Amino acid sequence: MKVRGDILMEAGKGLSIQQSNDTKRLFAYLLLTCKNVSLYPEGHSISISSIRQFYEMLEAYIRQYGDIRIEIEKDRVICQGVEVHTGPSKEGTLPFTLFRDGIRWLEFTEGIDLEETREVLFIIHKYSVLTTEPEGDIVTDFWEAHFDHVLYKADDFISALALDQIDSLSKSDTMPPAAETEDKPAPLGGPTIDSASPGGSTIDLAPLGGPIIDPASFVLTPQEQNELQEMVSREEMASATEHLNMLLDMLLEEQEEKDFNIVLEVLSEEFEGSFSRHDFEAALIVLDGMRKILDSGRLRMPWAGPLIESFYKDISSDTKCLKPLEEIWSNLNVQQMETLKLIFQHLNPRSVTTLMHFLLLGQSSQLEQIVEDTIIFLACQNISCLEPLINDSDKRIVEKVVPVLSRLEGDTSLKYLTKLARHSSASVRRMAVKAIGQAHGNQTSAIFEFIDDPDASVRHVILTQMGLSRNEIAEDLLMQYIQNQNFSTAQSEHIMECFRTMGKCGSSRSVPFLRKMLLHRKWMAGLRKSAYREGAALALVALKIPEARQVIESAGRSLHPGLRRIAREAEREYFPKNRGGR
Repeated sequence: MKVRGDILMEAGKGLSIQQSNDTKRLFAYLLLTCKNVSLYPEGHSISISSIRQFYEMLEAYIRQYGDIRIEIEKDRVICQGVEVHTGPSKEGTLPFTLFRDGIRWLEFTEGIDLEETREVLFIIHKYSVLTTEPEGDIVTDFWEAHFDHVLYKADDFISALALDQIDSLSKSDTMPPAAETEDKPAPLGGPTIDSASPGGSTIDLAPLGGPIIDPASFVLTPQEQNELQEMVSREEMASATEHLNMLLDMLLEEQEEKDFNIVLEVLSEEFEGSFSRHDFEAALIVLDGMRKILDSGRLRMPWAGPLIESFYKDISSDTKCLKPLEEIWSNLNVQQMETLKLIFQHLNPRSVTTLMHFLLLGQSSQLEQIVEDTIIFLACQNISCLEPLINDSDKRIVEKVVPVLSRLEGDTSLKYLTKLARHSSASVRRMAVKAIGQAHGNQTSAIFEFIDDPDASVRHVILTQMGLSRNEIAEDLLMQYIQNQNFSTAQSEHIMECFRTMGKCGSSRSVPFLRKMLLHRKWMAGLRKSAYREGAALALVALKIPEARQVIESAGRSLHPGLRRIAREAEREYFPKNRGGR
């Protein structure tokens, strides 16, 4: 058998990667289904659901690739030439049970139906644990089932028990028909059957020696019917995802890396499929379960933890997992948003790129907040994940990065914002400068570095930030800037705005400088001199201190009509109601 298995594995090398993966996934699901069948009684919703799901996978596989044969060896299992299991099998598992009972291969062929699939699984379960005196074996039950689309090969021997059963079946063929035998009494305490009653058999519902049971007593009240329906609904909802919990349990049980990988691949497929179906609850079960397994410390093999961590990295970087969200992004309901919020927190920082693109799709403010909070959560783990977005050629993406950076603390976020303050887009520069100004600590010197930005809106943001409060640093920077900068006549409005800002952030320390600007600028050309004088007057009025007020009043009494006009206009700008008539 070992030689035959090696030959099959050589044949399996010709399979496509997709078929090889599908084969592993199908076998893993077969193991899971066998486990579900063993855990729950026949007819239980979880068992029924698991068998149906396996059957659907099996049918789809056969439809695409043809019949599938499972080769059973002592320490390994081969499907279609793909080694899907290695190492000793535990008692009660599918490989152990089949090999013990002499099954050397089991093949599912085209045309198999759900009932045949169910019967095969229940026969295997029936003999999964040997009793002290077993009544039959798998080979015998397979032979008696007369399957049309399930083939098998057993060892070249028939057990004595099987021979005895075959002999008893032969004897039963010679017995007289049932109609010729005498009527037998019903078991003690059971219903009696009257075969002579007109219209066929009737069942006497009165047990021997007991009271007559009224059939009407079995009719459910409307309330009982509703309660029963709720119980069924809850059970169906639970059974829909129970197989995921079974797969997660298998991760804790597998001690062979190859088998562990197979289960992990099935879980990856389930996660991806749940997103395609928009079944976010199922996706969350997978992610929560994986994380609990990692944190539990119950993984005994050193390679298990890194493999699960790799799973998280794969789903975070693989856009095809999150891509289906685009279809319903603008139509997500509140419950879906809350579930996605929990899912996103399981992702790796490398998912930030995909999440950032979602912000361009258009969404409710609640969803936008969820995504932005998630990006910040992930960036706190590794802020370098934002670097590709900062360098993105799409201005819209970069604009979405700025609010994220503004909510992060530390030198790195400030470094990124400083870089964006030199971006080619004026809107990005404006947002970055504003974010720098609002950062923790006094960032006046940092934003003043960009005071000569070519865009007026950027300069306005800088000066607005500097003028929010009295600030000696801002005051000194503006005095030096106005005094040392060689402005052109085209920059008159910028000069005026700098003076206004000085009045908002300055103090009495500015008064001597402003007095000189207002009263002693004879050497300067007309237009520039006017801009400086008007600006100085505006700053003095904005200071709102007695020393500055005295200078304005002095200018208002000047013999020079131009100075008197400048003083009046400055007061009118800041006190339009009180001074409008002067």
